[in-house]
Amino acid sequence: MPSRIALFLCLWNLPWVCFAQPGAPAADSAILLPVAEVLGKPLRARIAGGREEAWNAAELEPFGSSHLGELLGQQSGLFIKSYGLGSLATSSARGGSAGHTCILWNGLPLQSPMLGLLDFSLLPLAFTDQVELQYGGNTAAWGSGAIGAVAGLNNQPDFGQPASLSFRSTIGSFGLWDQQAKARYGRGAWRAGARFFHRQADNDFPYRTAAGQPVKRQTNAGLLQTGLLQELYWRPAPGQQLALFAWAQQSDREIPPTTVQNISEASQADRFLRTALHWKSVRKTIVWQARAGLFREQLDYRDEQIRLRSLSRFWTAVAEAEGEWALSTRQSLLFGLSHSWMQAEADAYESPPQQNRTAPFASFRQDIGSWQAQASLRLELVDGQWTPLAPVLGLEGELTPWLSAGARLSRNYRLPTFNDLYWQPGGNPGLLPESGWSQEASLRAHGAPGRHAWSYSLTGFSRRISNWILWSIRDGQSFWSANNITKVWSRGLEQRLEWTLAAAKWRLKLAGGYDFVLSTNEVTVDSPRMPAGEQLAYVPEHQAFGKISFHWKSLQAEYRHQYTGPVNTLNTEILAGYQLGFLSLSRSFRFPQWGGQAFLNLNNLWDANYRAVERRPMPGRHFQAGIQLDVRNKE
Repeated sequence: MPSRIALFLCLWNLPWVCFAQPGAPAADSAILLPVAEVLGKPLRARIAGGREEAWNAAELEPFGSSHLGELLGQQSGLFIKSYGLGSLATSSARGGSAGHTCILWNGLPLQSPMLGLLDFSLLPLAFTDQVELQYGGNTAAWGSGAIGAVAGLNNQPDFGQPASLSFRSTIGSFGLWDQQAKARYGRGAWRAGARFFHRQADNDFPYRTAAGQPVKRQTNAGLLQTGLLQELYWRPAPGQQLALFAWAQQSDREIPPTTVQNISEASQADRFLRTALHWKSVRKTIVWQARAGLFREQLDYRDEQIRLRSLSRFWTAVAEAEGEWALSTRQSLLFGLSHSWMQAEADAYESPPQQNRTAPFASFRQDIGSWQAQASLRLELVDGQWTPLAPVLGLEGELTPWLSAGARLSRNYRLPTFNDLYWQPGGNPGLLPESGWSQEASLRAHGAPGRHAWSYSLTGFSRRISNWILWSIRDGQSFWSANNITKVWSRGLEQRLEWTLAAAKWRLKLAGGYDFVLSTNEVTVDSPRMPAGEQLAYVPEHQAFGKISFHWKSLQAEYRHQYTGPVNTLNTEILAGYQLGFLSLSRSFRFPQWGGQAFLNLNNLWDANYRAVERRPMPGRHFQAGIQLDVRNKE
């Protein structure tokens, strides 16, 4: 604890020392990267014909004390499989598994090589400036696991802005106490930033196992998280930029009992250090980029009741380089090479496994009138073995001034994880990658910009995945093992509608959406019991939401209502569907050198009794309230 306090005090005082530096030249807001002839988004960031969503820093502010899972669970079409406040949170995108969502941090994948997925509750939104979500498969750009969706967490420099300090304090139900600090400073061609957060909660909420049953209280559910992110940006020459990142975080969580347990003494400690170096050079017709990352992560699981301790750790090193060339005003070409090395340690491995992956990739975009076509390819070499070629073909364009269409065809894959291959007992070194084809088509309509603005989109998709890896008990075995034993067909429709009415001092926005997803097992499996044609576990067929937000001067109010349909589980129980309401209120205040906002968030407003995971209770109505203060240096 003393070390944490010392770290916080250093961070708190750093900006004031920076403000007091005499004789430093004023920040040069004219040092900008030259505008290249590479138009639009980078080719890897968006595939023609696909659907995407994004949240900027202002849109993330109401979720400043939350993690990525809470944002996507309320604001996107992803189903978040949450085990409760502060506990594990994973996703299902378009009927896929948790390992089918690729998570990027400034372009570098973060998935664990042991599990092939990432716990969204370990990704604080306080450490990101922008979140991007691409729906559908994009293995050609990002490699293994980019089957259902790709979520990107991005940090952005603020060159030209004065030095600043921000402090945010949040309190909430069930002992929540969240403190954050952010400092940014720079002169001339460089910019530095530091972010810190400390979060703790008891999470001892009351719940009922069923209607009419006595109230119980969650036990052994405490949470303690601390994290620090350092950023450094430097522009050594016009058109060039270097960026250095270091992200350290520790999380200590107690694991509460299920609704069929009386007591739990389990706990989990997560530790990681992620470092990355980025370089970018913008020239007249080409943009060069290189990035490298080194990640060290550790998970320590303990259960004193059964005297169990499971300690695992892994290293990941990633390096890649790419160039995007504007062949003309209507043609762009991207080419690159990626290499990653992974090693893991666990008691259940006979020896620490290692893996090397090398992948060349390329993409070409052609504009034809008001239409845009794109083709991408990736070929990956994994420990001397080639994976299936992963192509993507996309097309989009205008049918009329107010109606556009898009389509995409892609082949995607997910490589077996270290646990799938080497865990003892149950690992299977002969596993094949999951692979298959996906298609989608969309229509988008929109009104002319003005006081009234509206948009509507309809997207249909289909995806078949073969060699689906499933842990099961095979004939003659007494333990669970990993096998390529099933095929899955996911298909569905996604709809989104928005309408905005704006005036000089106020704005009203209405939004709604509905997702219908069928994701069925195509092969009968005995253990776990999965009849052919049955919906996969934890994939709701129906999800819908409605949202109304109102801005007037410095006041902002938003109400969101969402419905999640029933889901199958891994046992015989079917979890009932549920409806949740979320209300957020805030008021901003601005003065010449400082400002901020006060906010109040009410979650599960109607006090629904529900489960997202069987036997894992969720909290009823609860709140978060706090204040944020921002101070800027006077130029």
